Amino acid sequence: MIITIANQKGGVGKTTTAINLSAGLAHNGFRTLLVDSDPQCNSTSMFFTPQEIKASLFDVFLDSGVDIATIVRETEISGLSSVPSSIHLAKVERILAGEIDAPLKLKKALSNITSTFDFIIIDSPPSLGLLTVNALIASQATLIPITPSPWSLEGVQDFLDTFKSVKETFNENLQILGVLITMFDSRTLLAREATEKIKDVFGDLVFNEVIHRNVRLEESPAYREDIFAFAPGSRGARAYENLVKEVLERAGK
Repeated sequence: MIITIANQKGGVGKTTTAINLSAGLAHNGFRTLLVDSDPQCNSTSMFFTPQEIKASLFDVFLDSGVDIATIVRETEISGLSSVPSSIHLAKVERILAGEIDAPLKLKKALSNITSTFDFIIIDSPPSLGLLTVNALIASQATLIPITPSPWSLEGVQDFLDTFKSVKETFNENLQILGVLITMFDSRTLLAREATEKIKDVFGDLVFNEVIHRNVRLEESPAYREDIFAFAPGSRGARAYENLVKEVLERAGK
């Protein structure tokens, strides 16, 4: 199953969710691939230094003859592999402008390796450009992280419009796997009210698990460790363990 973590709004925990969901699936015995399609390369830098990256997803977009299997890298987490990103991905939209098959590049590339993995998780950039569209076209489902703030639903509406357009034009089987509330602070009335509004809008699509603001989650990337390795007893680790269970249930695994 290919799942894109997407929301055009930045700072909502996309990369944190992509990394820890991927790691959690791998810890549960599923062969998992994390694809970093964000030019910021945060998922990539979690596992590799720039010096270790010889080829990246940019090369796949730039040259359709590059087999994505040749750039898949194993991580230190058993069962988890990665397709690294590059800052050069920021140039993809300009380079591929006018190419008819530009929105289909990632889908074609991943079709060569889907049988190798149980799950492919795509970390998308905070935009609604070509990279995010490629990720949605390549996926069976999308997981939408959203922070409970007064403006959160305003931002996600643009994403839903893009989701609908992709579904109608390129990928009729695309579904919303779920909406994940992140960075929740139960001490604030605004967060509680925004959470209720999100649940009113999305109903059963909202995951039962809520990712609270957690110091350990914020610290773990600095040590280049997923939350399960960095702080296995933390609230953040328990939250992502529960999210993995919900994702598996919704995916029918």
